[in-house]
Amino acid sequence: MEYTATEDKLAALLLANQGQYLSGEAISRGLGVTRSTVWKGMDRLRQCGWELESGTNRGYRLARVPDLVTAPVLEHFLGEREAPLYTYEELDSTITQGQRLVLEGVEDRAVIVADRQTMGAGRMGRSFLSPGGVGIYLSYLLMPRCGGEKLSLLTSCAGLAVCGAISGCTGLSPRIKWPNDIILDGKKVCGILTRLVSDGEDGSIGWAIIGIGINVAQESFPDELRDKAISVRMAGGSVLRARLAAELVRRLDRIFDAGGWREGDPAILAELRCLSCTLGHPVVVSGPLGSEQGEAVDIAPDGSLLVRFADGVRAVSSGEVSVRGLLGYAG
Repeated sequence: MEYTATEDKLAALLLANQGQYLSGEAISRGLGVTRSTVWKGMDRLRQCGWELESGTNRGYRLARVPDLVTAPVLEHFLGEREAPLYTYEELDSTITQGQRLVLEGVEDRAVIVADRQTMGAGRMGRSFLSPGGVGIYLSYLLMPRCGGEKLSLLTSCAGLAVCGAISGCTGLSPRIKWPNDIILDGKKVCGILTRLVSDGEDGSIGWAIIGIGINVAQESFPDELRDKAISVRMAGGSVLRARLAAELVRRLDRIFDAGGWREGDPAILAELRCLSCTLGHPVVVSGPLGSEQGEAVDIAPDGSLLVRFADGVRAVSSGEVSVRGLLGYAG
């Protein structure tokens, strides 16, 4: 359900004054609308999941912040930010919407958030289950301002932001399975997919759309995902989706503002090694020519995975990497 401008303002007022009663008369004067408009707006917010208390001569009070990823709630946690925030109840995919916005003209660092996706995309052509009310489905639009050869750490840096946000909001300790899965208790809690958009004239990379899907409040998964997927809640964490999304956006802003991701910053590489659940483990690398067993030994400055095979150490920059003990792979 999309909010009207008045409903957005009502939501912002309630969030800014959580726990306090606001009289309908004072609200109507402050917003320049009728008491009837206020009443109808509050009723619509209730329909959208806002838990409001009201009474004669008392007004309206927000009992608790709702677990929604609408603009008012996200902006409440995110605070002032120059780049725009686009929120949707439903999208085919936040990445696809990002591509549309790029064609229409959009600001650098814009963020797209949807409550649910009908065609959520994963790596290697897989789908990403994206039901409403339980996850964060977000795309971060970045103008890299550098050559394509310096973009290899984008997805890894987004993984650092996700790990930091989950840890900071819940106390959990997620790890990174190279190159784009975030792991809790041996199962996937988040997937990251970066899509590059090139300039039609000179072929240069104009945009990177970093799509991030986090399982937050699911209590179970379908049978085919049960041994591979987990949510923050299932791992013992509790957090409002908007709070986690806001913390994620702040960390993405900081890491991409710093610029070290373009140059293979040693501090970034050290953090990636520390948070890796791939290094030091037996792996199987699968590609178009077949599969090969080895041991993951390091992360190179360009973000590729260094694997010790029977014939020596080689860099792996693409393909599927399975890690023993993770995502149902027993080895």
